[in-house]
Amino acid sequence: MNAGKPLNPTRRGVKSILKAIGFALPILLGVPQAQAGAACVVAKRLGDSLAIEWVASPEESAASAIDRGKQKLIDQGYRNKGQDVHAQANTELQHAYMVIIKTQYITAVGRTRTSYGCGYSTRSAAGAEQAAVYDLRNYSWGWKPEFGYEVMRAFRY
Repeated sequence: MNAGKPLNPTRRGVKSILKAIGFALPILLGVPQAQAGAACVVAKRLGDSLAIEWVASPEESAASAIDRGKQKLIDQGYRNKGQDVHAQANTELQHAYMVIIKTQYITAVGRTRTSYGCGYSTRSAAGAEQAAVYDLRNYSWGWKPEFGYEVMRAFRY
């Protein structure tokens, strides 16, 4: 039983269709969509990080930030045999805190290793630093928190 206004499925259906059209129409017509993003790109050789570049801007998409970061490293000469230039972390957040961390430690087999972490947070620099530590651990399996790290850069874009 319906106590109150009678149910009108046609009206609800029209609203759903209008929402879908409002979402899809700008995409289909090629209307520029708001985009923003950031990326950290790392040059590595045999698991050791050689250099890092980052790009962050409200006018930058994550994909273009990755491309620009890679190009910066390639322009610095990090595209030799045995070297790998790749995106380590990226986001599509329009505005965020961004923290880049660096660590140097000795691996279990006695090799000196440099690694980086990059993190983003909409809430705080501390949250971005936590994300950077998580990123560091994902890319440097031999790193332990007791090895420590330094904050290279912390900012908001």
